[in-house]
Amino acid sequence: MFSRLTSFLRPSCMVVVAGLAGSLGNSVNAETSVQTVLRGLVNPSSVSFSPEGELTVCDARGIVVVLKDNKPTNYITGFDTEHWKSNDEGQKWYAVGPLSAVWSGSTLIVTDAGKADGEETLLFFDEKGKAESGTATNAVPPTSDDPADKGEGNLTGMSLSKDGTTAYVCGQGFDGKSWVLSADIASKELTPLLSADENGIETNSPMQTVVADDNTLYVLYSGKGGEADGLIVKWDLTTQKPTDQWSLPGVINPMGLAHISGNKFAVAENNWSLNQTNSGRILIATLGEDDDAEVKETGVVLSGPVACTFGPDNRLYVSQLGEEFDKPVGSVVAIDGLKD
Repeated sequence: MFSRLTSFLRPSCMVVVAGLAGSLGNSVNAETSVQTVLRGLVNPSSVSFSPEGELTVCDARGIVVVLKDNKPTNYITGFDTEHWKSNDEGQKWYAVGPLSAVWSGSTLIVTDAGKADGEETLLFFDEKGKAESGTATNAVPPTSDDPADKGEGNLTGMSLSKDGTTAYVCGQGFDGKSWVLSADIASKELTPLLSADENGIETNSPMQTVVADDNTLYVLYSGKGGEADGLIVKWDLTTQKPTDQWSLPGVINPMGLAHISGNKFAVAENNWSLNQTNSGRILIATLGEDDDAEVKETGVVLSGPVACTFGPDNRLYVSQLGEEFDKPVGSVVAIDGLKD
C-alpha cells in the first residue's frame, strides 16, 4: 500500500508537547464517551500499556512517549525517521519513525521502522534512553527474486505470545510478498512466519496482530489505499496456515484491531490518503460463519485513526493523526462503553 523511500530525516526537536485534556464534548450515545488523554503528537501510531498501566505511544519524530503519572515522558528518543513520499523538487511528506512498541515485563520492544527496507530491526530496552542503546534483532533481507523486494520494513502491529516468548510483527516491505514476522525474545532472531501471498490471500498490507488463546493469531490486512478491501485472517501458528478469513464490508483501510470478547473486535478505520488526513470510524466487527464480518457503527469518528488497544480501565485507546499529518496535532483518545 505504501511507497517506501530511502531518504532519512534526523529530527532536531525531541520534545513532545502533549498534555492531558478533558472530554471532547458530548457523549457519542448514552453509553459511549470519548476523551482526549494525550495531545501534541506527530503521526502517532502504536498504542500499548506497560505492566504498570502506563500508556505508551510511538511518534514520528523518532520518539516513544510514555505517560507517567499523567505526564508525557520521552522514554526512548533518537530513532531514525524517513518519509513515505517525496517529489522531484525535494519536498518530503508523511514522516515515519518507530511504528510499534510493546512491553515484555519491564523490557520495551520497539520496531525501528524509520530505516530502509531490509535494514529495520526490533530494538529491546530495559530502561529509558536513546535508540542507539537498544539491543537489536537481525534485519530481514528480500524473500523473493523480485528486484522491487528490498527486504522487510515498516514493521508495525506488534503483539506478544501468551507465554511472552515470541513477538509477532507485520511487515510492509514489499506488497508482492506480504509477511507477518516472528521474533524469538531470548535469541533476538527475527524471521518471516506467515505469508498471505503463499496462501492465496490477495489483500496485502498487514497492519495489526492479535494473539488468541488457541495458538492462533488474528491479523488485520488494510488493503489498497482508498479502497474498502480490508480483511481479518485467523492463522494457525503451528501449521502456519490460515483457518478463517473475513472481509470488512465498507471499511476503508482498517489499521487498528483490538479484541473485545468472543468473536468481537474493535476496528479503527483509517481511510488512508498520502495527501491528506481523512475522517475514519471506530467500528465493531463480529466474526461469524460468513465470509463477511458483521460491522456495526459505534458513532465515533476521528481524524485518521491508526492503532487501538484496550487499556487496563477497559477503555479503547486510539491514536489519531489529527487534522494534518507531519504536524504536532496528533493525539490519543480513550473511548468508554465498548467493553464491559
